[in-house]
Amino acid sequence: MKKLTSISILAALVGSSAAYAQSEQQIVSSKVLNRTPIMESIQISTPKRVCYQEQVVTQNTKSYTPSILGGIVGAAVGNQVGSGRGKDLATVAGGVLGASVGRDVQNKNAQTHTALVERCHDETEYHYEERVTGWRVTYEYNGQSYITRTDSDPGETLKLRVNVQPL
Repeated sequence: MKKLTSISILAALVGSSAAYAQSEQQIVSSKVLNRTPIMESIQISTPKRVCYQEQVVTQNTKSYTPSILGGIVGAAVGNQVGSGRGKDLATVAGGVLGASVGRDVQNKNAQTHTALVERCHDETEYHYEERVTGWRVTYEYNGQSYITRTDSDPGETLKLRVNVQPL
């Protein structure tokens, strides 16, 4: 059994060597007749931050004191009017009206000033670039012209892998 296995392996090796001898690859150089770059237009986007100065008018109205005092005075005045449920409604209405008047007086007397404020937003700029994405190459092999595409400029010669098989 061991002798039969050795013979089988030896026969397989001899057979594969014969098949390899029948087909052989060679590397040859061929003359480049013409090469033209293949161009492609590519859109490039570039984000950028745009800032500008804007003049704004502001008031110094950060206090609630005039509204609170107006509400108290209005409620006190409203409390003097009417009786029973009407007195309660007059007190509430006087408080609301007084707070509103206090706010209006404060806004009328508030000082305004102008200030420069920086405002910014993002924009995207677009431009196009022409890039070489490959080469159209015409070359000669065995007296015939062929055309192929390559990723890089092959120069004056192009290397070819040729399968040689006997007929």
